[in-house]
Amino acid sequence: MASYTAQQAEAALKPQFDVYAKAVDDEKWDVVEGFYHPNGVLVHKDKECTFGNKAITAYLAKFAEGTGKSVATVSNAKYEGAGDYLIITADFSADTEKAGTVKGKFLQIWKKEGDRHLVFHDEFEITA
Repeated sequence: MASYTAQQAEAALKPQFDVYAKAVDDEKWDVVEGFYHPNGVLVHKDKECTFGNKAITAYLAKFAEGTGKSVATVSNAKYEGAGDYLIITADFSADTEKAGTVKGKFLQIWKKEGDRHLVFHDEFEITA
């Protein structure tokens, strides 16, 4: 199983992640759904989890309804990967319309499917 240097993992994942993150900010849920693996899992750490790309997208849309329009900033991103998997861990801060600033951490594991990677495991926690 080949492993990636941090630079290789970032070069492979960051362009895809940036398009995904913009689609989330823009609430383009049909586009967001296309980034999740059909067997993907979204974990809200210590609270709940959601299975499948359609259910995950519905969960994110409902979450966005509660916070209103938001723009997230990602910081301290770390990329790594091996075999068919690319991983990003990072902190985020989202300025939201209804909930003020929401801060937290996330981990995403993207699995290779054909010629692209899809989010297979997405875990986040709200820290402030």
